[in-house]
Amino acid sequence: MTKRQPRPDDVISLPQAAHLLGVGPTTLKRWSDQGRIPHARTAGGHRRFLRRVVMDFRTAVDPRAPSTPTPLGVRLGEPAEWVDRANGLADADRMEAAIVALRTTYLGWGAMSDTIVNEFVRGLRVRQREGRLSEGAWRALVRSLVRSVQRVSGRLRPRVGAPVALIASPGGVLGPVLVALAEAVMREAGFTVLELGLIAEPGVLEEVMAEQRPHLVVLMADAEATAGELVTRLSGVGRAAAVRGIELWLAGGATWPMVDGARRVASFDALGQYAAARLGAEMDRRIHPAVS
Repeated sequence: MTKRQPRPDDVISLPQAAHLLGVGPTTLKRWSDQGRIPHARTAGGHRRFLRRVVMDFRTAVDPRAPSTPTPLGVRLGEPAEWVDRANGLADADRMEAAIVALRTTYLGWGAMSDTIVNEFVRGLRVRQREGRLSEGAWRALVRSLVRSVQRVSGRLRPRVGAPVALIASPGGVLGPVLVALAEAVMREAGFTVLELGLIAEPGVLEEVMAEQRPHLVVLMADAEATAGELVTRLSGVGRAAAVRGIELWLAGGATWPMVDGARRVASFDALGQYAAARLGAEMDRRIHPAVS
């Protein structure tokens, strides 16, 4: 009887995945707990991996690994190279593997997010404008990227008693991507995150601020956001934040209107640094409250 050849979408066990990666089961457990390689669990709590994700991960982190163990086993490379392999990355599992592998080469989500946006997302946007990438393909890649970032960053846990950050986008084509990456940066810093997504109507953000009372609001918009939509959707945000003592940060590369008391954030890397400092100050304040 002919032995069945393994397929790239096979679900494999922890020992099988560890063998393919050339590491011990304990090492693979640690990597999966750290969010470096995607996995699922059975009803009994056992870890399971997709063969193609394991092979893509192996190829990405070890340049000596063969690049043809499966039909999808091509080198993932850096985000600038992802543009030429965009068709494969519309698959969320493969996109997640690429992000997890990339995460092993960066110290934090901030610098990594800047690279993803500048080299991959904007590269795709150029191709779309030039007619080399269809609208449907663009939307599929954005969905895949957002979903994958959320899945990977969702494994990060906030610090006990951490302040709450509300993240939203008042406009711009890249809003969903920027919000997902900002959520990852804030989660890594230790914040509890509320993700509002795209603000479609004026007044919505103010209502959520009043109901949820976050410590910090982070707004993300790219350079394609028009001045009109930003002004319309942010008309009362600065005032609402000031009344409730909520910090307001504006990031993502947009030309933001003047908002009293708002902090301008130039990059995701800067966002991560500000978030870490803000969290440290908040925790220190709680441990050592001012004596009146």
